[in-house]
Amino acid sequence: MTADESLASFVATLSPDDVPTTVRDHVGLVVADTVGTIVGGSMTDPVASLRRRYADRSDGPATVLGTTATLPVHQTATLNGIAGTVLELDEGHKLAAGHPAIHVFPAVLAVAEADDGTAEAASTAFVAGYETAVRVARACRPLTEGYHPHGVWGVVGAAAAVANYEGLDADETANALRIAANHAQHTRFEAAIEGATVRDTYAGMNAPDAIAAVDQARSGFSGLENGLARHLERTSDGPIEFPEDLFLGERWTVTEGYFKIHAACRYTHPVLDAVDELAATEPIDPETLERITVETYPAAAILTDPCPENRLAAKFSIPFAVATRLRRGHAGKAAFEPAALDEPTERLARFVEVESTPKFASALPDSRGARVTIALADGRERTATVDHARGGVERRFSEDRLREKFHSLADPTLGRDAATDAWVTLRDCWSGDVDRLCRTVVPASDA
Repeated sequence: MTADESLASFVATLSPDDVPTTVRDHVGLVVADTVGTIVGGSMTDPVASLRRRYADRSDGPATVLGTTATLPVHQTATLNGIAGTVLELDEGHKLAAGHPAIHVFPAVLAVAEADDGTAEAASTAFVAGYETAVRVARACRPLTEGYHPHGVWGVVGAAAAVANYEGLDADETANALRIAANHAQHTRFEAAIEGATVRDTYAGMNAPDAIAAVDQARSGFSGLENGLARHLERTSDGPIEFPEDLFLGERWTVTEGYFKIHAACRYTHPVLDAVDELAATEPIDPETLERITVETYPAAAILTDPCPENRLAAKFSIPFAVATRLRRGHAGKAAFEPAALDEPTERLARFVEVESTPKFASALPDSRGARVTIALADGRERTATVDHARGGVERRFSEDRLREKFHSLADPTLGRDAATDAWVTLRDCWSGDVDRLCRTVVPASDA
């Protein structure tokens, strides 16, 4: 059986009863966290501007989370995917080297809501899509130099989720996955570094293509034989190789992802965690700093611009991330908003030197770490080393910490009481219907 066929068989036959209780529980955390990031990003520009443009043209059956708007399925899924990306707080996965949840969830949620579907069916489909996305991402790794992981393999995961929800058989599902692979985007990592916010659309734009792929497969269109490998081979820096044993239905990769509290590229997180450790031991006064040296792995070491032009570029700059963390006491959403891109922060960022070192390069891919050394005006040096950023399987966040993150993103839009109710409902994402999940994060009015 080929990889296409193995994945299609798993997707087509996965039922709610197949998902273990412990996996269901963790999926509730992933869904709640993902919705929180979408709500938190829903009112940012140009996301809000695009929503208003769509709303002026038509309405529809699917909820744009964190807003009062209901739009056609394709537009809603696109907007929710963009909103969940723009803050750089979405869940991710080390094996995928990317973010499966935000690629998969918006598509299946919009389809299921329009269908008046059950939360259990949508959550099962989400699991099918997530597991597919991780395995396709693994087969593509490492990506060809210059590619950004958003928008490449995620479309296959999203198509898997929609195919499971709509009940396609194995042959139809295989065709849907192969057709979806044809829609992999030729994304560029430079967009993030340079602040070209087309990058924020990559994940959201895979949703309409995934939905279309399923519609086409159900209608009798066929995919290219061995289409996953053949369509995706140009995105990979080597042959597309699926593991001989995909552990489908045995290893649940959805439980192995990471959560983010720093609103920046994951590459910056070990650095920011090291700064947090130093600050927890002894407060750091930016005025006493002579120099800050960051040692890390090669992919992270290219994020060196101390004077980013906008929110996106700031999130992909280690010097800026360190400087804004030191000046504001955190690296959350507000630390990267336009108001935070001020001259004092950029001046401090110029004190930060970043380099790739053999210690961290040789530890890849198991460890993606960093060492931060601060040199003080009194001649002292302080150092902290982080081998694994917080939030992953090596250093999990508590549920209380994830709930706190959710409130920080949802409270401004929903209010504290409504956000508290929303967390409870989303955390139990296997119960009730999809409309109930969506309505719990609709504010009284749009800001």
